[in-house]
Amino acid sequence: MLRAFVLAAFGGLALAGTYVALNPPQVERLALPPAAPVARRFEWLVPVSLVVLVFTVFVVAQLTAMFGGHSYVRRTTGLTYADYVHQGFAQLTVVTLLTLAVVATAVRKAPRGTASDRLLLRVALGVLCGLTLLVVASALYRLHVYEQAYGFTRLRLLASFFEGWLGLVVVLVLGAGVRLRGAWVPRAVVLTGAAALLAMAALNPDAYIAQRNVDRYQQTGKADWGYLSGLSADAVPVLSGLPSDVPLCVSAPSTGDWLEWNLGRSRAAHLMRVPPRPGCPQ
Repeated sequence: MLRAFVLAAFGGLALAGTYVALNPPQVERLALPPAAPVARRFEWLVPVSLVVLVFTVFVVAQLTAMFGGHSYVRRTTGLTYADYVHQGFAQLTVVTLLTLAVVATAVRKAPRGTASDRLLLRVALGVLCGLTLLVVASALYRLHVYEQAYGFTRLRLLASFFEGWLGLVVVLVLGAGVRLRGAWVPRAVVLTGAAALLAMAALNPDAYIAQRNVDRYQQTGKADWGYLSGLSADAVPVLSGLPSDVPLCVSAPSTGDWLEWNLGRSRAAHLMRVPPRPGCPQ
């Protein structure tokens, strides 16, 4: 039943992709009509400057919290590491969305008739994007602090890739601002998002997570063995090399028939031919 569902789902996706490739949709009809620039600079500069001012005040006021790390969490009453990283993620999401909205509106409304108009637009939006990148750096740093305290997990790895990708989107917008040409940005955003997913898959997430947690255990003596034991067969080559006194039982995965063959399970099954650790089920 499951195989039939997978065949139907992926077959349908393949057919849909083939149809779109042969009959490209006329997406140009969805493009917004050209916007008439405002007559005077202050009509766009004042709103953008207010947003930049708000961002600047926020960054200055939150600078200690943004990069305070372990010491900030420990001395702040009622603040947990989870709260610390969640605040950073929420700030990153809101600030990035607001920045993109302001940039999209400003480039449609700001006049570009003179060199000074173009320079002013680049400076104002460049400062806005620079402040946003500070928030991106803070979110990544908070997540790093969280991983130092509690170890690496799949969700934390995915969050780090997502936060890094949002930062890359802001960098792409900055690049578009150099020549004030941004028609290529949406496609670049999609391609970089796909590349980030491929990079995370190529990283072999479970093996990477296991290795980072093993490194953390060697440095601090702390590890979440329950979580590590639930990782896939890709983590077995890393976990099987732990000392025998580690309270972790790595079970040999089932290889199944040839239709279920998997490189990670095959490697893990080969490694698990060695005798199990004392206290682990035979």
